[in-house]
Amino acid sequence: MRVTNSILIRNSQTRLQQNLRGMENAREDIASGLRLRKMSHDPTGASEVVRTTSSMRALAQYQRNADIGSARASAEEVALDQLTNALSRAVELSVSQASATANAQTRTIVKSEVDQLLAFAVNLGNTRFGDDYLFGGTRSGEAPFRRPPTAADGFSALVDASNAPVDPSGNLSVEINDGEFVTPTHNGTEVFLDTDAYESLRALSTALGNNDVAGISAAIDRITVSTSSVQSLVGTQGARLNHLENTKFTLMATDASLTAYRSDLRDTEVDKAMVELVGKQTLYQAAMSATSRILGMSLANYL
Repeated sequence: MRVTNSILIRNSQTRLQQNLRGMENAREDIASGLRLRKMSHDPTGASEVVRTTSSMRALAQYQRNADIGSARASAEEVALDQLTNALSRAVELSVSQASATANAQTRTIVKSEVDQLLAFAVNLGNTRFGDDYLFGGTRSGEAPFRRPPTAADGFSALVDASNAPVDPSGNLSVEINDGEFVTPTHNGTEVFLDTDAYESLRALSTALGNNDVAGISAAIDRITVSTSSVQSLVGTQGARLNHLENTKFTLMATDASLTAYRSDLRDTEVDKAMVELVGKQTLYQAAMSATSRILGMSLANYL
């Protein structure tokens, strides 16, 4: 094959362009911090980056859901503690009023404070969490309980389509992992009605107002049982919070692993890229020197 000057020039230009492209790629790797900037650079690796990024977005949503669930569960735990304190205070106030040393006047005074405790308990039932009512169940946009409660009617403030009163029901669940849902709070019926917290306080108030010693003793027993029921819910909330916190830890660990994996696929090892850039610059300079020497040769060089 006859090698002409034009072939030498074309081949030299091609190799110089290849060296320049390699230098530019190395420079862009360093400047951007990304080795994988286009799908065409590594289709297999790029598809893996896309899949990993999608998984990380899902994990971020699960983490947000777990944070919300944990905050709601913590808010209920605080409300349950306050309800327990209110019930304990009611028992403490009324124990002496079941004795023969008490009279109608002292019982009337204690009744006033028990009524305040009942109103406080109803306020707890209407605890807000952001724009929602924490114990509203599936109707979290509406206050679940009457404030203040009426003397004889039920405590629920919710009504159905026919305007009949209904108790708060249902629960809002959040997805904290793929296919794993958790209900972070109880509804108002479970916390305040099923535990007999409201009705036992009202029974105590009524007995105190009627100067009914037997009724006071019976109400104290009811409140004691109610307190135990509330404490059972506190235990449930503690287990929920532990589960949510463990899930959050697992999600964070998984996210860290995926971040490291994606970085290995996509990101540039700067020190390695710097060495590569220096090597390509050296090769380019050597190629330029060789090319200039070859193309600068004339017939006199062969004589």
